[in-house]
Amino acid sequence: MASSSKRSRISKGSSSSRNENFLSKENETAYGRYSASKIIPSRILIQSDIDFQILPLFSSTQLSFILTLTHSYHKKIFLQFLSNLRVIPDFTRMSSFVMQQKVIIDKEDLGTFLHLITKGDRLHTLIQESDIIWSLVNETLRGNKDKYHQPHVYTLLQNARIIQHVLRSSIIPKAEDRVNMTPLLSLVTHLIMSDKPFDEAQLILDYIHSLSDIRHPQIKRKKNIALGHLVYYILEKKYNLIYPEPPTEEPIFFTNASFRSLFHDPSTEGEDLEGEREVPPEPTPVPNQNAYQDMIQRFDTMEINFGQRFDQIDLHMKTKEDRHNLDMAWIRGQTDYINQNVAMINSYFTIFNLQPPPYQDPRM
Repeated sequence: MASSSKRSRISKGSSSSRNENFLSKENETAYGRYSASKIIPSRILIQSDIDFQILPLFSSTQLSFILTLTHSYHKKIFLQFLSNLRVIPDFTRMSSFVMQQKVIIDKEDLGTFLHLITKGDRLHTLIQESDIIWSLVNETLRGNKDKYHQPHVYTLLQNARIIQHVLRSSIIPKAEDRVNMTPLLSLVTHLIMSDKPFDEAQLILDYIHSLSDIRHPQIKRKKNIALGHLVYYILEKKYNLIYPEPPTEEPIFFTNASFRSLFHDPSTEGEDLEGEREVPPEPTPVPNQNAYQDMIQRFDTMEINFGQRFDQIDLHMKTKEDRHNLDMAWIRGQTDYINQNVAMINSYFTIFNLQPPPYQDPRM
């Protein structure tokens, strides 16, 4: 009886050391890593305020709802969701723990609440496992038939340039680097321009799943996180989950300037190219403006170079780790082989009751 009460006290003591908003201490630690990451808000499209005809370019998809969804949310909710996130092996469902409540978001929820297509090719798998015919992609995006993926944005046709700008700002968030495109971004843009549907819900699920890399301490380069407004919107509709505090993350909207800047329209000089500031900046002399733009370009180039260098270091470390594991596996195999031979020799002498030959110094 005493031991039973002792176990009860131990159990209570261990549970009290964990924050009730997290399923484990590991998840609570992960919350700190997510909090240190930068949130990139998805930009919202208000068609009536944009001179460019954007939504018709996405007519082959069902992305128009999330492109125009204006929904504020609280940062803590999204960080709790990511910290407690558990993804089902087939990546079609996410289970988490938010506001002391177990929640599940699956592909059908994205179809029901966000009106996304839930069938078709899974693009993250397609880009990794299939041999993409980049000549077809480049013909759609750039009007040439280059056999390899071309990352540069400035070579895109006008519609391709607009579509990729919307995708990387709202659907497949990619902060800072506006000069280059990832293969995934190129493939999605190609499919949209070719009127070929794909699994839009799975695209969102795979992106959110990729954010789980942030929780691992060995990942030194922190990712930006996004799409919190979509997660919060589904939780609010499905579970009537409302955070008691006012929202911390407000939507940011596309502006005409952000689209004109894609084509270096001179009428946009002095405008807010990303639409983040409500008050337009004071006009500056042309020489200072040119120097400022030159400085931005240099910083963009430096950031790209640093990003590439980090990727090279990560690849080098991964290669060394794989080689080390292979070497250790070979050594273990050789050790096991030697041990098996020694055991076989010992069993031979044991079975026939023989004495091993006396040791003879090879130098004699």
